[in-house]
Amino acid sequence: MRKLVLISPIERKTSLGAYKSTSIAPLALACIAALTPEDKYQISIIDEHIEPVNYPEADLVGITSYTAHIRRSYEVADEYRKRNVPVVMGGIHVSTMPDEALEHCDAVVIGEAEGVWGRVLEDFEQGRLQRKYQAEHLPLDNMPFPKRQYLKTDRYFWGMIQTSRGCPMDCSFCSVTMFNGRDFRRRKVEDVIAELSGIPQKFVIILDDNILGHEVKDSRGNPIGKAWLRAFFEAVIKNKIRKYFYVQASMKFGEDVGLLQLAYRAGVRLALVGIESIEEASLKAYCKNLNASYARRNCFLELISNIRKSGIAIVGCFILGSDTDTKASFGRTLDFIRESGIDIIQVTKPTPLPGTRFYKELFEQNRILDIRYPEAWKDYTFTRMLFKPRQLDIEDVYEGFHYIKKNFYATPAKIKRFFRTLWDTKSLSSTAMMQVINHTYQKSFFDSDLYRDYDMRRLKEKFNP
Repeated sequence: MRKLVLISPIERKTSLGAYKSTSIAPLALACIAALTPEDKYQISIIDEHIEPVNYPEADLVGITSYTAHIRRSYEVADEYRKRNVPVVMGGIHVSTMPDEALEHCDAVVIGEAEGVWGRVLEDFEQGRLQRKYQAEHLPLDNMPFPKRQYLKTDRYFWGMIQTSRGCPMDCSFCSVTMFNGRDFRRRKVEDVIAELSGIPQKFVIILDDNILGHEVKDSRGNPIGKAWLRAFFEAVIKNKIRKYFYVQASMKFGEDVGLLQLAYRAGVRLALVGIESIEEASLKAYCKNLNASYARRNCFLELISNIRKSGIAIVGCFILGSDTDTKASFGRTLDFIRESGIDIIQVTKPTPLPGTRFYKELFEQNRILDIRYPEAWKDYTFTRMLFKPRQLDIEDVYEGFHYIKKNFYATPAKIKRFFRTLWDTKSLSSTAMMQVINHTYQKSFFDSDLYRDYDMRRLKEKFNP
Protein backbone atom coordinates (compact mmCIF):
# COMPACT_ATOMS: atom_id res chain seq x y z
CA MET A 1 0.00 0.00 0.00
CA ARG A 2 1.35 3.40 -0.99
CA LYS A 3 1.84 6.13 1.63
CA LEU A 4 0.26 9.53 0.93
CA VAL A 5 1.35 12.35 3.25
CA LEU A 6 -0.71 15.56 3.09
CA ILE A 7 0.88 18.65 4.68
CA SER A 8 -0.17 22.19 5.61
CA PRO A 9 3.09 24.02 6.49
CA ILE A 10 3.35 27.39 8.25
CA GLU A 11 6.02 30.07 8.04
CA ARG A 12 6.00 31.02 11.70
CA LYS A 13 3.87 30.10 14.72
CA THR A 14 2.73 33.65 15.43
CA SER A 15 -0.52 33.72 13.47
CA LEU A 16 -3.97 33.42 15.02
CA GLY A 17 -3.99 29.79 13.95
CA ALA A 18 -1.30 29.10 16.54
CA TYR A 19 -3.83 29.67 19.35
CA LYS A 20 -6.27 26.87 20.07
CA SER A 21 -9.28 29.19 20.40
CA THR A 22 -8.78 30.45 16.83
CA SER A 23 -7.12 27.45 15.18
CA ILE A 24 -8.83 25.66 12.33
CA ALA A 25 -7.87 22.35 10.76
CA PRO A 26 -6.81 22.13 7.08
CA LEU A 27 -10.20 21.10 5.72
CA ALA A 28 -8.87 21.09 2.15
CA LEU A 29 -6.54 18.22 3.01
CA ALA A 30 -9.38 16.27 4.62
CA CYS A 31 -11.26 16.73 1.33
CA ILE A 32 -8.26 15.39 -0.59
CA ALA A 33 -8.23 12.41 1.75
CA ALA A 34 -11.91 11.80 0.89
CA LEU A 35 -11.01 11.68 -2.80
CA THR A 36 -8.23 9.13 -2.22
CA PRO A 37 -8.99 5.37 -2.39
CA GLU A 38 -8.23 3.96 1.05
CA ASP A 39 -7.66 0.47 -0.33
CA LYS A 40 -4.64 1.81 -2.23
CA TYR A 41 -3.24 4.49 0.06
CA GLN A 42 -2.25 4.86 3.69
CA ILE A 43 -3.16 8.49 4.37
CA SER A 44 -1.76 10.88 6.97
CA ILE A 45 -2.29 14.62 7.46
CA ILE A 46 0.23 16.96 9.10
CA ASP A 47 -0.81 20.47 10.15
CA GLU A 48 2.27 22.40 11.21
CA HIS A 49 0.14 24.67 13.37
CA ILE A 50 -0.13 21.81 15.87
CA GLU A 51 2.80 19.49 15.11
CA PRO A 52 6.17 19.67 13.37
CA VAL A 53 6.86 18.24 9.94
CA ASN A 54 9.27 15.42 10.74
CA TYR A 55 9.28 14.18 7.16
CA PRO A 56 7.65 10.77 7.61
CA GLU A 57 8.22 8.15 4.93
CA ALA A 58 6.05 8.77 1.89
CA ASP A 59 5.47 7.58 -1.66
CA LEU A 60 3.60 10.77 -2.59
CA VAL A 61 3.32 14.12 -0.84
CA GLY A 62 0.54 16.71 -1.24
CA ILE A 63 1.02 20.24 0.07
CA THR A 64 -1.45 23.12 0.33
CA SER A 65 -0.53 26.64 1.38
CA TYR A 66 -1.55 30.26 1.65
CA THR A 67 0.73 32.98 0.29
CA ALA A 68 2.17 33.91 3.70
CA HIS A 69 3.30 30.31 4.27
CA ILE A 70 4.41 29.39 0.76
CA ARG A 71 8.11 29.87 1.43
CA ARG A 72 7.97 27.26 4.19
CA SER A 73 5.90 25.03 1.89
CA TYR A 74 8.65 25.20 -0.72
CA GLU A 75 11.20 24.20 1.94
CA VAL A 76 9.16 21.11 2.82
CA ALA A 77 8.66 20.25 -0.86
CA ASP A 78 12.37 20.66 -1.61
CA GLU A 79 13.31 18.32 1.24
CA TYR A 80 10.99 15.58 0.03
CA ARG A 81 12.25 15.92 -3.53
CA LYS A 82 15.82 15.50 -2.26
CA ARG A 83 14.55 12.15 -0.99
CA ASN A 84 13.19 11.34 -4.46
CA VAL A 85 9.58 11.58 -3.28
CA PRO A 86 7.22 13.21 -5.83
CA VAL A 87 5.40 16.30 -4.55
CA VAL A 88 2.07 17.74 -5.71
CA MET A 89 1.14 21.27 -4.60
CA GLY A 90 -2.17 23.12 -4.66
CA GLY A 91 -4.18 25.86 -3.01
CA ILE A 92 -4.83 29.51 -3.78
CA HIS A 93 -1.22 30.68 -4.00
CA VAL A 94 -0.08 27.81 -6.18
CA SER A 95 -3.09 28.34 -8.43
CA THR A 96 -2.03 31.95 -9.03
CA MET A 97 1.72 31.24 -9.27
CA PRO A 98 1.95 27.74 -10.77
CA ASP A 99 5.27 28.26 -12.59
CA GLU A 100 6.91 29.53 -9.41
CA ALA A 101 5.62 26.48 -7.51
CA LEU A 102 6.87 24.09 -10.20
CA GLU A 103 10.42 25.09 -9.33
CA HIS A 104 9.86 23.23 -6.05
CA CYS A 105 7.46 20.39 -6.89
CA ASP A 106 6.64 17.84 -9.55
CA ALA A 107 3.03 18.81 -10.26
CA VAL A 108 0.53 21.53 -9.41
CA VAL A 109 -3.25 21.47 -9.16
CA ILE A 110 -4.71 24.77 -10.35
CA GLY A 111 -8.10 25.46 -8.77
CA GLU A 112 -10.44 23.14 -6.86
CA ALA A 113 -9.06 19.60 -6.69
CA GLU A 114 -12.27 17.54 -6.79
CA GLY A 115 -12.35 17.23 -10.56
CA VAL A 116 -8.69 16.29 -11.08
CA TRP A 117 -7.33 14.50 -8.00
CA GLY A 118 -8.36 11.08 -9.29
CA ARG A 119 -6.39 11.75 -12.50
CA VAL A 120 -3.38 12.95 -10.46
CA LEU A 121 -3.33 9.63 -8.57
CA GLU A 122 -3.82 7.59 -11.73
CA ASP A 123 -0.95 9.39 -13.46
CA PHE A 124 1.25 8.96 -10.39
CA GLU A 125 0.54 5.24 -10.28
CA GLN A 126 1.38 4.92 -13.99
CA GLY A 127 4.59 6.95 -13.61
CA ARG A 128 3.36 9.71 -15.91
CA LEU A 129 2.68 12.58 -13.49
CA GLN A 130 1.90 15.75 -15.46
CA ARG A 131 3.26 19.17 -14.56
CA LYS A 132 -0.08 21.01 -14.44
CA TYR A 133 -3.63 19.88 -13.70
CA GLN A 134 -6.26 22.51 -14.47
CA ALA A 135 -9.43 21.95 -12.44
CA GLU A 136 -12.98 22.96 -13.33
CA HIS A 137 -15.65 24.46 -11.08
CA LEU A 138 -17.95 21.52 -10.52
CA PRO A 139 -21.43 21.43 -8.93
CA LEU A 140 -21.30 20.62 -5.22
CA ASP A 141 -24.21 18.16 -5.23
CA ASN A 142 -22.12 15.00 -4.82
CA MET A 143 -19.15 16.46 -3.01
CA PRO A 144 -17.72 13.79 -0.65
CA PHE A 145 -17.59 14.59 3.05
CA PRO A 146 -14.10 15.47 4.32
CA LYS A 147 -12.33 12.53 6.03
CA ARG A 148 -12.02 14.08 9.47
CA GLN A 149 -10.65 10.88 10.96
CA TYR A 150 -7.26 11.85 9.54
CA LEU A 151 -7.30 15.15 11.45
CA LYS A 152 -6.32 15.43 15.09
CA THR A 153 -9.76 16.85 15.86
CA ASP A 154 -9.15 17.02 19.62
CA ARG A 155 -6.47 19.65 18.98
CA TYR A 156 -8.91 22.08 17.34
CA PHE A 157 -11.44 24.24 19.17
CA TRP A 158 -13.53 24.74 16.03
CA GLY A 159 -15.11 22.26 13.70
CA MET A 160 -15.44 23.40 10.11
CA ILE A 161 -17.86 22.96 7.25
CA GLN A 162 -18.38 24.54 3.83
CA THR A 163 -21.81 24.90 2.23
CA SER A 164 -20.98 26.97 -0.86
CA ARG A 165 -18.24 28.16 -3.20
CA GLY A 166 -17.85 31.02 -5.64
CA CYS A 167 -18.65 34.71 -5.50
CA PRO A 168 -20.18 36.95 -8.22
CA MET A 169 -18.71 40.04 -6.55
CA ASP A 170 -15.29 41.24 -7.64
CA CYS A 171 -13.60 43.04 -4.75
CA SER A 172 -10.20 44.21 -5.94
CA PHE A 173 -8.27 42.75 -2.99
CA CYS A 174 -9.92 39.30 -2.90
CA SER A 175 -8.65 36.11 -4.54
CA VAL A 176 -11.83 34.06 -3.97
CA THR A 177 -13.31 34.89 -7.37
CA MET A 178 -10.09 33.84 -9.10
CA PHE A 179 -9.95 30.51 -7.26
CA ASN A 180 -13.61 29.51 -6.87
CA GLY A 181 -15.10 31.43 -9.79
CA ARG A 182 -17.95 33.93 -10.04
CA ASP A 183 -20.64 31.25 -10.28
CA PHE A 184 -22.12 30.83 -6.80
CA ARG A 185 -22.66 27.14 -5.98
CA ARG A 186 -24.45 25.58 -2.99
CA ARG A 187 -24.53 22.09 -1.55
CA LYS A 188 -27.79 20.30 -0.81
CA VAL A 189 -29.23 21.19 2.60
CA GLU A 190 -29.58 17.51 3.50
CA ASP A 191 -25.90 16.86 2.72
CA VAL A 192 -24.79 19.75 4.92
CA ILE A 193 -27.00 18.53 7.76
CA ALA A 194 -25.62 14.99 7.44
CA GLU A 195 -22.04 16.26 7.56
CA LEU A 196 -22.76 18.54 10.50
CA SER A 197 -24.10 15.59 12.46
CA GLY A 198 -20.68 13.94 12.22
CA ILE A 199 -18.62 16.91 13.39
CA PRO A 200 -17.48 16.27 16.99
CA GLN A 201 -16.90 19.88 18.05
CA LYS A 202 -19.58 21.93 19.76
CA PHE A 203 -18.34 25.09 18.03
CA VAL A 204 -18.39 25.16 14.23
CA ILE A 205 -17.14 27.68 11.68
CA ILE A 206 -19.11 27.79 8.43
CA LEU A 207 -16.27 28.61 6.05
CA ASP A 208 -18.38 30.16 3.27
CA ASP A 209 -17.13 33.61 2.33
CA ASN A 210 -20.75 34.79 2.51
CA ILE A 211 -23.26 32.54 4.29
CA LEU A 212 -26.10 34.69 2.98
CA GLY A 213 -25.35 33.72 -0.58
CA HIS A 214 -26.76 35.60 -3.54
CA GLU A 215 -30.30 36.04 -4.79
CA VAL A 216 -29.91 33.80 -7.79
CA LYS A 217 -30.94 30.27 -8.74
CA ASP A 218 -28.75 27.36 -9.69
CA SER A 219 -28.86 25.56 -13.05
CA ARG A 220 -31.82 23.50 -11.80
CA GLY A 221 -33.83 26.52 -10.78
CA ASN A 222 -33.31 26.05 -7.02
CA PRO A 223 -32.88 29.22 -4.93
CA ILE A 224 -29.42 29.48 -3.39
CA GLY A 225 -29.67 32.77 -1.51
CA LYS A 226 -31.81 33.57 1.51
CA ALA A 227 -34.34 30.83 0.72
CA TRP A 228 -31.59 28.20 0.93
CA LEU A 229 -30.23 29.70 4.14
CA ARG A 230 -33.66 29.79 5.74
CA ALA A 231 -34.21 26.14 4.82
CA PHE A 232 -30.79 25.28 6.28
CA PHE A 233 -31.45 27.00 9.62
CA GLU A 234 -34.87 25.35 9.85
CA ALA A 235 -33.25 21.95 9.17
CA VAL A 236 -30.66 22.55 11.91
CA ILE A 237 -33.47 23.25 14.38
CA LYS A 238 -35.65 20.35 13.17
CA ASN A 239 -32.77 17.87 13.41
CA LYS A 240 -31.81 19.16 16.88
CA ILE A 241 -28.22 19.91 15.90
CA ARG A 242 -27.13 21.78 19.00
CA LYS A 243 -23.98 23.59 18.01
CA TYR A 244 -22.77 27.17 18.13
CA PHE A 245 -21.89 28.63 14.73
CA TYR A 246 -19.42 31.29 13.61
CA VAL A 247 -20.37 32.51 10.11
CA GLN A 248 -19.08 35.01 7.57
CA ALA A 249 -21.54 37.34 5.89
CA SER A 250 -21.92 40.56 3.97
CA MET A 251 -23.52 43.61 5.56
CA LYS A 252 -26.72 42.59 3.74
CA PHE A 253 -27.11 39.96 6.48
CA GLY A 254 -28.39 42.77 8.71
CA GLU A 255 -31.37 43.63 6.49
CA ASP A 256 -33.66 40.68 7.32
CA VAL A 257 -34.53 40.70 11.03
CA GLY A 258 -36.65 37.54 10.73
CA LEU A 259 -33.76 35.62 9.17
CA LEU A 260 -31.40 36.89 11.88
CA GLN A 261 -33.73 35.66 14.61
CA LEU A 262 -33.95 32.26 12.89
CA ALA A 263 -30.15 32.17 12.62
CA TYR A 264 -29.83 32.73 16.36
CA ARG A 265 -32.34 29.97 17.11
CA ALA A 266 -30.28 27.64 14.91
CA GLY A 267 -27.14 28.41 16.92
CA VAL A 268 -25.40 31.30 15.14
CA ARG A 269 -23.53 33.29 17.77
CA LEU A 270 -20.78 35.13 15.87
CA ALA A 271 -20.87 36.76 12.44
CA LEU A 272 -17.73 38.04 10.73
CA VAL A 273 -18.80 40.95 8.56
CA GLY A 274 -16.58 42.56 5.93
CA ILE A 275 -17.20 46.25 6.55
CA GLU A 276 -13.68 47.09 5.26
CA SER A 277 -14.10 50.86 5.60
CA ILE A 278 -16.62 53.41 6.77
CA GLU A 279 -15.57 55.81 4.00
CA GLU A 280 -17.31 55.66 0.64
CA ALA A 281 -14.20 56.60 -1.34
CA SER A 282 -12.21 53.68 0.09
CA LEU A 283 -15.07 51.24 -0.51
CA LYS A 284 -15.33 52.33 -4.13
CA ALA A 285 -11.57 51.88 -4.53
CA TYR A 286 -11.96 48.32 -3.20
CA CYS A 287 -14.91 47.79 -5.64
CA LYS A 288 -16.98 47.07 -2.53
CA ASN A 289 -20.03 48.62 -4.17
CA LEU A 290 -22.73 47.25 -1.84
CA ASN A 291 -20.96 48.66 1.21
CA ALA A 292 -20.33 51.93 -0.61
CA SER A 293 -24.09 52.29 -1.04
CA TYR A 294 -24.61 51.58 2.67
CA ALA A 295 -21.99 54.22 3.55
CA ARG A 296 -23.67 56.75 1.27
CA ARG A 297 -27.05 56.08 2.94
CA ASN A 298 -25.59 55.92 6.48
CA CYS A 299 -26.96 52.39 6.99
CA PHE A 300 -24.05 50.75 8.79
CA LEU A 301 -25.18 51.44 12.35
CA GLU A 302 -28.71 50.19 11.71
CA LEU A 303 -27.54 46.96 10.05
CA ILE A 304 -25.03 46.24 12.83
CA SER A 305 -27.68 46.94 15.45
CA ASN A 306 -30.09 44.50 13.76
CA ILE A 307 -27.52 41.71 13.88
CA ARG A 308 -26.50 42.32 17.48
CA LYS A 309 -30.06 42.72 18.77
CA SER A 310 -30.89 39.34 17.28
CA GLY A 311 -28.37 37.86 19.72
CA ILE A 312 -25.40 37.54 17.33
CA ALA A 313 -22.09 39.23 18.19
CA ILE A 314 -20.19 40.88 15.33
CA VAL A 315 -16.59 40.51 14.22
CA GLY A 316 -16.06 43.71 12.26
CA CYS A 317 -13.40 43.56 9.54
CA PHE A 318 -11.62 46.73 8.45
CA ILE A 319 -8.83 47.43 5.94
CA LEU A 320 -6.84 50.57 6.71
CA GLY A 321 -3.86 52.04 4.89
CA SER A 322 -5.22 52.36 1.35
CA ASP A 323 -4.49 55.19 -1.08
CA THR A 324 -7.72 56.94 -0.09
CA ASP A 325 -7.10 56.81 3.67
CA THR A 326 -5.73 59.71 5.69
CA LYS A 327 -4.62 60.04 9.32
CA ALA A 328 -8.17 61.03 10.22
CA SER A 329 -9.44 57.67 8.90
CA PHE A 330 -8.00 55.89 11.93
CA GLY A 331 -9.70 58.18 14.42
CA ARG A 332 -13.03 58.03 12.59
CA THR A 333 -12.85 54.23 12.43
CA LEU A 334 -12.21 53.96 16.18
CA ASP A 335 -15.12 56.31 16.85
CA PHE A 336 -17.34 54.16 14.63
CA ILE A 337 -16.28 50.95 16.39
CA ARG A 338 -17.19 52.47 19.73
CA GLU A 339 -20.50 53.90 18.55
CA SER A 340 -21.64 50.75 16.77
CA GLY A 341 -20.78 48.40 19.63
CA ILE A 342 -18.85 46.04 17.35
CA ASP A 343 -17.83 43.19 19.62
CA ILE A 344 -14.61 41.98 17.99
CA ILE A 345 -12.39 43.76 15.49
CA GLN A 346 -10.20 42.33 12.76
CA VAL A 347 -8.17 45.22 11.38
CA THR A 348 -5.78 44.42 8.54
CA LYS A 349 -3.53 46.27 6.14
CA PRO A 350 -4.31 46.29 2.40
CA THR A 351 -2.41 43.27 1.11
CA PRO A 352 -1.88 42.77 -2.65
CA LEU A 353 -2.38 39.02 -2.90
CA PRO A 354 -1.19 37.47 -6.16
CA GLY A 355 -3.99 36.87 -8.62
CA THR A 356 -5.98 39.94 -7.55
CA ARG A 357 -6.51 43.20 -9.45
CA PHE A 358 -5.00 45.01 -6.48
CA TYR A 359 -1.73 43.12 -6.91
CA LYS A 360 -1.69 43.65 -10.68
CA GLU A 361 -2.23 47.40 -10.35
CA LEU A 362 0.48 47.90 -7.73
CA PHE A 363 2.93 45.63 -9.56
CA GLU A 364 2.42 47.43 -12.86
CA GLN A 365 2.93 50.77 -11.09
CA ASN A 366 6.18 49.48 -9.50
CA ARG A 367 4.81 50.29 -6.05
CA ILE A 368 5.33 46.94 -4.31
CA LEU A 369 8.32 47.47 -2.03
CA ASP A 370 9.84 44.00 -2.16
CA ILE A 371 9.38 41.66 -5.12
CA ARG A 372 12.18 39.24 -4.26
CA TYR A 373 9.84 36.28 -4.48
CA PRO A 374 9.43 33.73 -3.02
CA GLU A 375 11.37 35.23 -0.08
CA ALA A 376 9.07 38.27 0.08
CA TRP A 377 5.87 36.22 0.37
CA LYS A 378 6.54 35.70 4.08
CA ASP A 379 5.40 39.29 4.69
CA TYR A 380 1.97 38.78 3.06
CA THR A 381 0.35 38.30 6.47
CA PHE A 382 -2.11 41.25 6.36
CA THR A 383 -0.07 42.84 9.17
CA ARG A 384 2.70 44.49 7.15
CA MET A 385 2.65 47.40 4.70
CA LEU A 386 3.91 46.18 1.34
CA PHE A 387 3.56 49.48 -0.52
CA LYS A 388 3.59 53.22 0.22
CA PRO A 389 0.04 54.63 0.29
CA ARG A 390 -0.48 57.96 -1.47
CA GLN A 391 -1.61 60.05 1.53
CA LEU A 392 0.18 58.35 4.41
CA ASP A 393 3.69 57.40 5.46
CA ILE A 394 4.12 53.72 6.20
CA GLU A 395 4.87 54.51 9.85
CA ASP A 396 1.57 56.41 10.01
CA VAL A 397 -0.25 53.18 9.21
CA TYR A 398 1.59 51.15 11.87
CA GLU A 399 0.92 53.85 14.45
CA GLY A 400 -2.72 54.09 13.40
CA PHE A 401 -3.21 50.36 13.89
CA HIS A 402 -1.62 50.55 17.31
CA TYR A 403 -3.85 53.47 18.24
CA ILE A 404 -7.04 51.58 17.36
CA LYS A 405 -6.06 48.27 18.94
CA LYS A 406 -4.53 49.68 22.12
CA ASN A 407 -7.72 51.64 22.75
CA PHE A 408 -9.96 48.68 21.89
CA TYR A 409 -8.10 46.31 24.23
CA ALA A 410 -7.70 48.76 27.12
CA THR A 411 -9.09 47.32 30.36
CA PRO A 412 -11.91 49.88 30.80
CA ALA A 413 -12.99 49.30 27.19
CA LYS A 414 -12.99 45.51 27.69
CA ILE A 415 -15.16 45.75 30.81
CA LYS A 416 -17.59 48.11 29.11
CA ARG A 417 -17.71 45.91 26.02
CA PHE A 418 -18.57 42.78 28.05
CA PHE A 419 -21.63 44.39 29.62
CA ARG A 420 -22.69 46.13 26.40
CA THR A 421 -22.50 42.88 24.40
CA LEU A 422 -24.47 41.06 27.09
CA TRP A 423 -27.07 43.86 27.23
CA ASP A 424 -27.47 44.29 23.46
CA THR A 425 -27.43 40.62 22.43
CA LYS A 426 -29.18 39.29 25.53
CA SER A 427 -27.04 36.20 24.94
CA LEU A 428 -24.63 34.80 27.49
CA SER A 429 -23.23 32.32 24.93
CA SER A 430 -22.50 35.05 22.36
CA THR A 431 -20.90 37.20 25.04
CA ALA A 432 -18.74 34.32 26.30
CA MET A 433 -17.56 33.50 22.77
CA MET A 434 -16.82 37.18 22.18
CA GLN A 435 -14.64 37.24 25.29
CA VAL A 436 -12.64 34.17 24.26
CA ILE A 437 -11.97 35.44 20.73
CA ASN A 438 -11.10 38.94 21.91
CA HIS A 439 -8.65 37.54 24.46
CA THR A 440 -6.88 35.62 21.71
CA TYR A 441 -6.84 38.60 19.34
CA GLN A 442 -5.43 40.77 22.10
CA LYS A 443 -2.71 38.23 22.88
CA SER A 444 -1.82 38.01 19.19
CA PHE A 445 -1.55 41.81 19.08
CA PHE A 446 0.78 42.00 22.07
CA ASP A 447 2.83 38.99 20.92
CA SER A 448 3.39 40.43 17.45
CA ASP A 449 6.92 41.34 16.43
CA LEU A 450 5.41 44.60 15.15
CA TYR A 451 4.20 45.67 18.59
CA ARG A 452 5.70 48.95 19.79
CA ASP A 453 5.21 50.89 23.01
CA TYR A 454 3.99 54.12 21.39
CA ASP A 455 3.08 57.28 23.33
CA MET A 456 -0.72 57.07 23.25
CA ARG A 457 -1.19 60.77 23.99
CA ARG A 458 0.82 61.63 20.89
CA LEU A 459 -1.14 59.14 18.80
CA LYS A 460 -4.46 60.61 19.95
CA GLU A 461 -3.34 64.07 18.87
CA LYS A 462 -2.22 62.61 15.55
CA PHE A 463 -5.25 60.49 14.65
CA ASN A 464 -8.13 61.98 16.61
CA PRO A 465 -7.29 65.59 17.47
